Formats: sequence, C-alpha cells, structure tokens
Amino acid sequence: MSELVAAAALDELLILSRGKVRLHGIDFDEDFLSELVARHFRRQQWLAKPMFTDAFGIYMRENPSAHRRKFKTVALQAYALFVAQFGDLPLDDLRHVHITKFRDSQLARGLHANSVRRHINMLNAMVNMAFKHLDMDRLSPFRRLYIRGEGELSRTMAPITVEHLRKVKAHLLSHPIPSRLAALIQLNTGMRISEPVLARLDDLVLDHDITHLWVRKNRLTDRKTQASIRCVPLLGVSLEAAQELHRRAVRQKSDWLMPQYASEIGNTSCAATLNKTMRHLDFRTHMFRHAFIDRLKACGDVPVPIAEAITGHGRNASEFARYGSVGYTLEQKKAVIERVLV
Repeated sequence: MSELVAAAALDELLILSRGKVRLHGIDFDEDFLSELVARHFRRQQWLAKPMFTDAFGIYMRENPSAHRRKFKTVALQAYALFVAQFGDLPLDDLRHVHITKFRDSQLARGLHANSVRRHINMLNAMVNMAFKHLDMDRLSPFRRLYIRGEGELSRTMAPITVEHLRKVKAHLLSHPIPSRLAALIQLNTGMRISEPVLARLDDLVLDHDITHLWVRKNRLTDRKTQASIRCVPLLGVSLEAAQELHRRAVRQKSDWLMPQYASEIGNTSCAATLNKTMRHLDFRTHMFRHAFIDRLKACGDVPVPIAEAITGHGRNASEFARYGSVGYTLEQKKAVIERVLV
C-alpha cells in the first residue's frame, strides 16, 4: 500500500526531462510555474509593505500634539491632498519627484508658497517618523525642497510708527474688553496673541518685584520651540491690562487668565475680534509683534540673544544663547523693555 502512495505522489509532482512539471496529472511548463510562484511572493511582499497611510497613522499616534484639534486638521489636510494626487503609495516607492509634483500642483491651484511649505513640512515629518518607527534605513525624499516665492510677503506691511501705535493704544483703552486687554499686553511685550490669551491664571506672577507672565505649555497649547518658553516682564499699560484680566478671572473663579477664550481656538477667535475692531486703524494683531521687534532694532545696541529671550524667537539662536544654565534675568529684560515702552 505504501508503494502505491509513493507512486501516486511521484505522479503528482514529476519533473520531466523535457522541462515540464506534472501537477494533479497535468503537465505545466516549468518556466510558467516559476513565474507564477515568483509573482505570488512578490504580491505577498507588496501587501506587507508599509504604506503612506501607515506613516500617517504612526504620526498621529506618536506626535505629542496629535490630540490638538488644529494639529489634526492641518495634518489630515496635508495627508488627504497627497493621497488624492498619488494614492496610497508604499513608503519604499516614495521619491523626490512625488513631492515636487505635489508642490507644483498646490502652487497651480493658487496656494501661497508659505502655505505649501507648511503642507510639505507636515508630510516630511510623517515620513521621517515612519522611517524611524519602522526601522527603514533611508532619508526622507521630501527634504530640501525649493519652493518658488517662499518667504515673500503676501501683502506688504507699511512701517509702524510710534504715532500709529499710540492711536491703536488709545482705541484699545477706550473700551477695555478682554480681547483689547490682551492686545495691550502684546503692545509692550511683542507676544504672539496666543500667549496671553491661552495663559493660565498662575502664569501671571504678581507677587514679585517685577511682575511677569510665563509663556509655557498647558492643556490648551503647546510651544513649537524651546525658545518660546520664557517669562516676560510686564510694564506700563501691559502691566495694567494684565492686572485687570487677573481681577476679572478671580471674580469668575477661573483657572485661566482669559476664561472667555479658554479653548484650543480661543486665540483665533480673539484675533478675529481684534482685527475687526482695529480695521479702521489699518492694524492687525500680528503687527504688535513686528512693531515691538522694530523698536528693539531701532535701539541699535540691544543684543540679539536678549531680544530673542523676550520675544521667544530662537530658531537661529547663537552659541552664546544656547550655553549657560541661568539665562537672562527679569531685571535685564525689564531694562530693555523700558527703552521701547509705548
């Protein structure tokens, strides 16, 4: 009986001298079967390859800001635009040509170069993180991309004079609602609108010889760079505005300096209100920051590192700024701000 089974097995798979393979009594060309098997394994390998969708999933799982609504919206938009153009590509198949075609298509639909850069930075971060987590030893093909028109202002900004700032200041003081008080803090600190608006009540330190406001991470906001985490002295009308916001927040028993805007989109809402109320003065909230930096530059002798320590810049910080363990004192920062008060 065992001999019959062995004979049947040989009959099922018999490599014939003429280059044929017999399966279940049927003869197949050996080359045909080889290609069929190779194709099967290639398909299995392709199906197992990590895809661009996997990169997006890893990024949204691992990025510390992924729980923020704005971050999720921006990341999903960049991902969806790329997949709509190229489909869900295997990560191994990504090439520099994909990001150049993506750049060109976004510029062609009228997107500003700076906005295209934001999309590409997001896509590049997704791919880099995926390569790291999947142990894929390669550099991102989305890096070092030139974008025509990048860095150019979409609209020119006229010089902001002190006289112009005084008119804006008077307008804000005429009706000190919370949004205008936040703008008054910006006036003599150069802060981004999100920094006073999304501050917690205990970020404002009143029981100190130099009243100051901490800019740091909290439940509503992350800080994009380490340099943006800092404390800034409050002087003049900025101090008065902060004290008034503190009094109102205490009355409302709030943990936030500006409870009316204590949400992830609070800064956007506050900025929209301010921009509307200052439109007749041809002024917008981001101009406070530009104007403050202009005044620092006009002094002519304010060291860049201490200016950056006040404004929260520092992407291109000098070696001097990065070394040391103490940083600039409140007294040093106060002495600089006093020179440019409005």
